[in-house]
Amino acid sequence: MFRLHMPMEFETKADALDWFDGLRRSGAIPAEAELYEPDALDKDRLGITSRDLIVRRSGDRSETTAVRNQLPRQH
Repeated sequence: MFRLHMPMEFETKADALDWFDGLRRSGAIPAEAELYEPDALDKDRLGITSRDLIVRRSGDRSETTAVRNQLPRQH
């Protein structure tokens, strides 16, 4: 198994989600992928922090850690 780590910096989670959603719309990221905050196991296993975000298959993590579920809804 190979993992791709793409260190990128965004001012806010909303900015990161906008970038991520643009990639999904373009087909560069599968539609079934989602952007999450790491849980305790991710942090321990991958050595990442709460300031890092991860891409996983939608539904693989708690809905409360999905970045889009943490942001105010746009009407």
